[in-house]
Amino acid sequence: MSDTSAIHQRHRQGFQELNAFWDQLDALETAIDALGDCALSFAQDPIERALEQIHAFEPSVSVIGQVKAGKSTLLNALIGQTDLLPSDVNPWTSVITGIHLNSRHRPIDTRALFRFFDAHEWDRLVATGGRLGEMAARAGFEAEADEVRAQVTEMRQSTQARLGDEFAALLGASHSYPDLDKSLIDRYICYGDPSELEDGATEGVYADLTKSADLYVDLPGLPRGLCLRDTPGVNDTFMMREQITLNAIAESRVCVVVLSAHQALSTMDVALLRIICSVEAREVLIFVNRIDELADPAGETVKIRTALEGTLRRLGLSDDIEILFGSGYWANCALGDVSRMMPASRAALAALHGATDDLDSLRAQAFDASGVSELHRAIARRIVDGPGQAFLNDTKKEIDALLDMTETVESVAHQRSGGANPAITAAALTQRLDTVRDESLETFDEQTDRLRADLHARLLRAQDTFVGSALEALEAHIAAFGEFNSWTHDPANLRMMMKTAFSSSCAKLRREGEAAFDNVLDGMQEIVERDLGVFRDAHSIDFPEQPQHKAPTVLARTLSLDLQGPWWRKFWRFGARGAAEKRYRAVILAETTPLVDDLLTDVFDPAVARTREIIEVFAREQAGYVRAIHECMDAPRETPAAQRLSA
Repeated sequence: MSDTSAIHQRHRQGFQELNAFWDQLDALETAIDALGDCALSFAQDPIERALEQIHAFEPSVSVIGQVKAGKSTLLNALIGQTDLLPSDVNPWTSVITGIHLNSRHRPIDTRALFRFFDAHEWDRLVATGGRLGEMAARAGFEAEADEVRAQVTEMRQSTQARLGDEFAALLGASHSYPDLDKSLIDRYICYGDPSELEDGATEGVYADLTKSADLYVDLPGLPRGLCLRDTPGVNDTFMMREQITLNAIAESRVCVVVLSAHQALSTMDVALLRIICSVEAREVLIFVNRIDELADPAGETVKIRTALEGTLRRLGLSDDIEILFGSGYWANCALGDVSRMMPASRAALAALHGATDDLDSLRAQAFDASGVSELHRAIARRIVDGPGQAFLNDTKKEIDALLDMTETVESVAHQRSGGANPAITAAALTQRLDTVRDESLETFDEQTDRLRADLHARLLRAQDTFVGSALEALEAHIAAFGEFNSWTHDPANLRMMMKTAFSSSCAKLRREGEAAFDNVLDGMQEIVERDLGVFRDAHSIDFPEQPQHKAPTVLARTLSLDLQGPWWRKFWRFGARGAAEKRYRAVILAETTPLVDDLLTDVFDPAVARTREIIEVFAREQAGYVRAIHECMDAPRETPAAQRLSA
């Protein structure tokens, strides 16, 4: 067996750019930590918060894919652990799994943490059959809804029988372990056959009940503080974990969409297309996996790329989405026992690079063709150029602002040493500062309430417009084909209208945040100049960076209109025109009203709350600065703090 050390070294090199970023962040953390020993009191909280943010910084990469696209095999290859995750994917038992690389905030004595569904989530699943059962009931398919609920009940009974008395104790609980091993992971996230479990097999024994898994892996040479999240996608049978997947994607800075080379030439899964459309295109990478199973990888990948680019172009996304090709299987062979490579895969590799009997050459060829290094670099580039650089810039800007404020305070203290007392008392100053903060927040709240009402109205108009256009299409279909043919109507236009409305409202929210910062600064500046007699250039002050708002991935959630199974085709078989229109209007309103509500309460409202929190912090820090001027006008420090901070 040939030596794998050279390949493992090359594997680690793919993340060089990300490791270099962490070196920069380490240096910044060291510098900020040193400030705490010599900073004025008003700077202590901002310094501690900056250190906490650095410690917690963990960019997340979500990996989604078609069924049997080799997602888990690829993830194993990405981290260089060829058998960490089970790769026999059966989506109905899939579990969202976060792999935390060299994590700085790993729970004490924990390498694996598994969380279970709580009793409410399981009761809802049995009562409704999950979202699939809910959609069937809304569409009037009571028999089919009962069938789904019966299947769920059977699954629950099987799980209860398998777990016995342990079942009730597991609901809402979690299991943690100090060490990782394959058999442990298999028990919670393995995609095993339920019939085997009844015979006493341990694989997947907890998988039905497991809501999420977090694995903490320390691997030298790989990035620190990176989370790779293996998502169950939107394919799980009862849609139990669909929203968990969408939430994970919304919180990620990179989304890797894994396609199988065998399926990529056909139309991509509709669910995957919906997710791609809901995420910023610059954050999406498409990796076409399993090219080792193509007879002519070089020729066929050209055709696949052309087909994919055509599909993406129709979505208006092709310019920003990078498409990569490779094979997680080839990478794992290169990292492990390359001599065991399947003959067909070896033949495909020979078609690319030429046949060889030398195992070291074969290993190098397999790794070169795997595309893993290219995927490493693409992920690193997006993290460093996006959230990484933004985080560095924001942190440096905050520290520079603290230095400027400290210099002003020290300068005032030095100039006013032994002079007259300030013209305003401490109590009066506090009242003025509180008024500035409260009035700024009140104005922000009023404006965002109006903004929310406008967004709600736009979403309802989009809903009405879609219903109207769909009913027109329905009438045209009846006129052309009669009243007894099946009919479908794609809700993509509805999603686009809602996404446009949401994006516009987020842009306006950002402007309201800027206006609030202006109000805070104007109020503070007036106090500093009029009551304390201190002048500073307000134009030199940088406002805090507002949060990046989550992509509205809720719009990617499956609707009954997206499903093309026998139930839904039967739904669109209609008799009288009026009855069909009434039924359609009712179901589309029932299906899309939750989208409107969730966009407002689960996405927009939290965005407003995050912006408001930043305004409050800005007001508090500016108030601390003003108080520091007031307090030290008669009591300067012997050594200017700004000099010590700069040092």
